[in-house]
Amino acid sequence: MTNLLKIATALLSVVLLAGACGDDDGGGGNAAPSDSPLVQAIADDMMDDEGSLTADRSEAECFASNVVGTVGEDRLNELGVTAADVGDIDGVAWTQSEAETIVDGMFSCIDMGESFVDDMDFGELDSEQEACIRGIFTEDVLKGFFVSSLTGDDEAGAGIFALMGEVAGCGIELG
Repeated sequence: MTNLLKIATALLSVVLLAGACGDDDGGGGNAAPSDSPLVQAIADDMMDDEGSLTADRSEAECFASNVVGTVGEDRLNELGVTAADVGDIDGVAWTQSEAETIVDGMFSCIDMGESFVDDMDFGELDSEQEACIRGIFTEDVLKGFFVSSLTGDDEAGAGIFALMGEVAGCGIELG
């Protein structure tokens, strides 16, 4: 598989994991208690997944707490997300507000820029190439991509491939 395809596939899997971990419909505005069964179930699900957004339990709990607190447990349950079953929400087409809240929660708890660069298979990067990559995949760009992906926007996939063209300008061979 080419590096470009590996990178795009890895990014899309990160998006699916984000979708598998939370939701919001503009519910509350506060984080749920970290000992909530739903928060713990979402964090457990993240920690059990090899390709998770984080390997740090406190980051997973922070993210899950934000999602449950802002979305509301009732809304999550309505969508089929329960403490007994959090893994069936990959196919949910989140509203714009829900997606923005999920992504904001993700970025407030997890250094997504660091996670993204670490998770992508760009090969060996020197400091200039790494800085170039971080300049392309800024927080705003990543947030926009994740939100678009969670809402089912068809442009999200095309957007990541367009960004890959910019990666070549960093002196990174993707073929």
